[in-house]
Amino acid sequence: MKQLTCVPNPNLLESMRSVGYTLNTAIADIIDNSIAANARHISIQYFDHGEEPYIAIVDDGNGMDEATAIDAMQLAGYNPQSARSQHDLGRFGLGLKTASLSQARSLLICTVRDGIVTTLRWDLDTVARTDEWSLELLNDAETRSNLPKKVSDILMANHGTCVLWRKLDKLETTAGSSLADLDKVMFDLTDYLALVFHRFTYPYPNDDIQQITIDVNGLKIPQRDPFLIANPAVQPTALQRVGTSGATLRGYTLPYQNHLSPADKKLLNISEEKGKTLTDTQGFYVYRAYRLITWGSWFRMLPRKQATKLCRVRVDIPNSLDSEWTLDIKKSTATPPKLVREVMRRYIDQLSKPSRVAQQFRGRKASDDPDAPVWDVIQERGGLFRYEINQQNPYVSSFMISLTSQQKQDFSTVIKMLSATLPYEDMQSRFAIDERSIRARLSDEDARTYAQQMWMFNTVIGLSPKQFVDRFKDKEPLSLCPNGEAILKEIANDE
Repeated sequence: MKQLTCVPNPNLLESMRSVGYTLNTAIADIIDNSIAANARHISIQYFDHGEEPYIAIVDDGNGMDEATAIDAMQLAGYNPQSARSQHDLGRFGLGLKTASLSQARSLLICTVRDGIVTTLRWDLDTVARTDEWSLELLNDAETRSNLPKKVSDILMANHGTCVLWRKLDKLETTAGSSLADLDKVMFDLTDYLALVFHRFTYPYPNDDIQQITIDVNGLKIPQRDPFLIANPAVQPTALQRVGTSGATLRGYTLPYQNHLSPADKKLLNISEEKGKTLTDTQGFYVYRAYRLITWGSWFRMLPRKQATKLCRVRVDIPNSLDSEWTLDIKKSTATPPKLVREVMRRYIDQLSKPSRVAQQFRGRKASDDPDAPVWDVIQERGGLFRYEINQQNPYVSSFMISLTSQQKQDFSTVIKMLSATLPYEDMQSRFAIDERSIRARLSDEDARTYAQQMWMFNTVIGLSPKQFVDRFKDKEPLSLCPNGEAILKEIANDE
């Protein structure tokens, strides 16, 4: 059988631009390479006023010699099946090229190892013109003329790498061509990188990695933590190992949203204005070698709902499981294998319970008395429910006793109207975006007013002062006041 060598056409470089990278995922892919090269500081720089547009990712990592740099610029220069360091974030040998060319028509790398500089460039316009795989090797003078000054200033003299993008045609199409447009895009990038690499910039106590810093035009990216592990109110579960795969799971239940401080919300990056809510961010957080791959999904094992919006599950997978997790080239999605999915499914069944408890608790005094609440929940068939004013509540019933027959009829009509017009849709919408509600609490002044009214109704009921206090102290609305019982005693005894 005759065999033919089929060499790819150089137009392949153009086709690779449509893999599906965004600016955020493309820059994160370059940062993966920097981390794999033991970088401790990574800086994203972009053009100032009066400069030709560019984006540069500069690190202080090991750098590369010429042969290694050429391999790095070659398509699929590394075998994805080859053994790698447990902290290596690469896999396919395509990330540098596909990520860069998805955003720009010109990719230049300038890398330094042991003080020796190597500069290579892929320029799609040159490749199209020559119809050849024309990888350019730049000399020192050409390197100096092509590197922006602020990039040259931060590139280490002895080791490190700069990835420089020019001819930002895709970015101009999606975001705009002005510096103001790029500023907005870079602001979103900062948020994205802060989450994806949060365990590198602020490692957890048991993370076996070195801390790094990342900045964008000199501004350090903020701290993020989707689990608030330092918050004592968070409920973590025990670490669970998935067989001998090296994968682990650990669940976290956040405090109810009204108990989150501004600092907590900043760590979670919760923002009503940006549409980032606890409901949107619940789910599994899958980390590959400490790098966040995918988040905010239950992998169709559970729908997003209010009852579980405080739940997050941290899933750590080693890079040796890449093929089982069907990790894509962009390293932005991963599908769990059957073995892990089964463990994950069992895990979320247990995890949702503390979230429901956290949301149901509102700080009211506990009472098993069905007459205690002002509002009753009426459970209908088919999972439906509604609220009605509880006419057996002592405050409501005492008031009704004081009414004439016609007044009772009129009052019953009013409370039916109030129950029927409760704004369910508006409340659901507000809770869905984690909007804060005023805590169910009664001031001493209002409590005193209610107590005086009830003591007035007591002229009809005829309770003794002690009976009066016992009847109302743990019932709404007086149960909503911390000093409710004392105020009842004061009113009963004064009278």
